[in-house]
Amino acid sequence: MLLGLFLSGYAILVDLLGAWRNKTELLESGRNATIACLACLTIAMVVLWVLLVRSNFSVIYVAEHTSKTLPLAYKISALWAGAAGSLLFWLWLQVAFAVLVFGTVQADQGTFSARARAIANMVSAYFLLVLILDKNPFALAVVAPVNGAGLNPLLQHPAMALHPPTLFIGYAAFAIPFAWTLASLQCDSTQGPAPLFRQARNWILLAWLFLTVGIVLGAWWAYEELGWGGYWAWDPVENSSLLPWLTATTLLHCSRTYRRNTAIASWLAVLSLATFSLCIFGTFLTRYGLVSSVHAFPEPGLGILFLVLLVHIWVIAAVLLWRKRGWTKIEIPVPLSTGHKFITLNNWLMVLLASVIFVGTLFPFFSGLFTEQKISLKPDYYTKITAPGALALLLLLSICPHLLRHGISKCWRTIGAGLAAIIALIVWLVTRKLAPPCFVICGFAAVNLAQDLLGRCIRIGGGRSRQPTQPRNMRWYGARIVHAGVVLTFIGIAGSGGYGIEKDAALKPDERISVGRFNITFEGLRADHGPNFTAVTANISVHRDQKLVTQLSPSVAFYSRSDKRTSEVDINRTLGGDLYVALTEVDSSSELINLKILIKPLINWIWIGCIVSVLGAVLVIVSCYRQKGISQQ
Repeated sequence: MLLGLFLSGYAILVDLLGAWRNKTELLESGRNATIACLACLTIAMVVLWVLLVRSNFSVIYVAEHTSKTLPLAYKISALWAGAAGSLLFWLWLQVAFAVLVFGTVQADQGTFSARARAIANMVSAYFLLVLILDKNPFALAVVAPVNGAGLNPLLQHPAMALHPPTLFIGYAAFAIPFAWTLASLQCDSTQGPAPLFRQARNWILLAWLFLTVGIVLGAWWAYEELGWGGYWAWDPVENSSLLPWLTATTLLHCSRTYRRNTAIASWLAVLSLATFSLCIFGTFLTRYGLVSSVHAFPEPGLGILFLVLLVHIWVIAAVLLWRKRGWTKIEIPVPLSTGHKFITLNNWLMVLLASVIFVGTLFPFFSGLFTEQKISLKPDYYTKITAPGALALLLLLSICPHLLRHGISKCWRTIGAGLAAIIALIVWLVTRKLAPPCFVICGFAAVNLAQDLLGRCIRIGGGRSRQPTQPRNMRWYGARIVHAGVVLTFIGIAGSGGYGIEKDAALKPDERISVGRFNITFEGLRADHGPNFTAVTANISVHRDQKLVTQLSPSVAFYSRSDKRTSEVDINRTLGGDLYVALTEVDSSSELINLKILIKPLINWIWIGCIVSVLGAVLVIVSCYRQKGISQQ
């Protein structure tokens, strides 16, 4: 890692000098130094993985996160279980992406790529400083223990084996538009987009895709592992990944509607910087314990280095913006269309939501500065403020694609949007619940999407569409599929949040309790054994209308190495909803158990909607590369 730090520093100096003097030899040297840094990090990654798999407890990181009995899959995932390993993994991805995108030294793009590489290497150098001075994953123990502490039981779940790496892929990928933005601030914007704009735009979508998958996996893990029956508690660590997702979603729409010398161009620059900054801030929040969280596993240290990095990022951006005041200073005004004005309105709504969540997340920290006790805001704070904004965004989502093409006109879409908003407001005033107005707006959005798809199919069938535009059609279909997934997700959120049933029960063998339409019977206990845990499992039978629906087996697992216990839930899933049963307490001597039983209507449409959105995003990415291949031919 010391060699990697030297190579990053060398690459920064050589790339900046090469861009200044426009010398190919210096540009090639900077690129090669970045590739060599990637090689050093790759070796470090492989070595740490080997140490984890072989349970070499002379290394502190290995001893803290693995044990001899830990399954192989979780030994591999232990790489990102702690701050040191996860930071190394993120850094490796970030350098690899920078080499992949900014590795060119061609005459037309070499200077620009060198400036972007220098920015990416600056971030890499900070990360390496943290790894070397504070979070060294290869630090040795004074005395090697016979066995390790093992991985935290809460992290021994398939979702948590995949959740961190997908998040880190998203975080690392956002370094590409970030570096592109700072490099483009040194270009003449009157000549059109800076070099590599199309690549940067595609990386925004790729980063957004992985960040979305990571957040969904985290929500799934919380739903299945924490035993409280929810998937989102507005926890500070949950919010730390949601904040960059909100700004990234706004950034994605700006990149797709980009026009030089307009407000959209300014939004693109600011959002690129803000999104990557929030990624770094989220890591600082998670790993250094600025606020307490059930999801956080803080490890105190030199977290101030991350704040120093953030200060440097915005100081550099401010200097470049000051030098390039022509970014928003337009000689020939380029007015925004009505549709693009609605994109700007969407941007402001997203930023407002992100600001509300940011303030609420840091409120315990700020309150602790002025009072003796830290004050945490309840989830109701977030729900009451963000729900109206989210419904407004959903309404904009349904009509903005039409407004981008046709503007505001006296058609059924614009009139319908106004009627949907009025009906939703009336429904809320009558019911005082958020779910019914959400269903109203979801219905309107679904009708809009159906009309878009049906109209496109009719035009294609009528011969108005030609084969050469097929890649663009794929991108169009992909975007609509993403929006359809968002609508399905909102339906799941409204159904599970607005009409759920929750009941706690204390039962002995052969006792029964009714919850909703289900009759739940406790039949007895049994003991189960895993590779690194023992469990007490409750046998539960579920009947409805005197018919057996399913058998459930919630349990309490005990992990001897960490001396911890977890509640393992069991769920009966249907498209109509989940029957969720968690075993919270058990007395083996008297066979008395405590159950938390929940009915979560429509909750699986959250996961279905997210999968649909991910598939739509994949289709857009594929279409972009197909179009690139056709244009090259």
